[in-house]
Amino acid sequence: MKDNRFFLVKTAYIGALIALQVVLGNLVQIPTPIKQLNFGFLPIAVAGYLFGPLGGLLVAAFGDVIGTLLFGTGAYHPGFTVSAALVGIAYGFFLSPKYNRWIEGLMRSRTAGLLIRALFAVIAGAVIYDLLNSLWLVSIIGKGYLAILVGRQLFHLIDIPVYTAVITICCSQMKRLPRTLLPDAIRKNITVKP
Repeated sequence: MKDNRFFLVKTAYIGALIALQVVLGNLVQIPTPIKQLNFGFLPIAVAGYLFGPLGGLLVAAFGDVIGTLLFGTGAYHPGFTVSAALVGIAYGFFLSPKYNRWIEGLMRSRTAGLLIRALFAVIAGAVIYDLLNSLWLVSIIGKGYLAILVGRQLFHLIDIPVYTAVITICCSQMKRLPRTLLPDAIRKNITVKP
């Protein structure tokens, strides 16, 4: 019975995170001098932290499809959904404590370990988005791949530190959720004080 209950809780979390990803990725925009910053990455990171690669994949892929259908400015391109899904998998792999306990073993505190895992996740996401989204843009607009790829690198001066800090702060506060509503890997991770 416990597994069925947690399956329902997990499904509810995933659905809420998909809705949050659609809203934060499409409606909440912060203008900066070089690009508009949105927080659509955060629900993907939380899903990856709580539920691993599958959770990150589901939130990223469904959030991308729904967001494009509701707020897209052009035709839907499935390549961008593939990129988002791969980033969700990467976030889940790097952020889930289940897969990277060795990083926390090297650090003095769990928060420092989470910071390093968040940095790895954000860098992996940036590489995936750069390589694949540049390819999808070339297939749409026909410009040179290297010109698009190099032009996207300046954005990471803002993205990587901001995303890493926000993910670390948010995921470190998951301990405030009721323990009965957390996956076993997270619950075990937060039962002992850092």
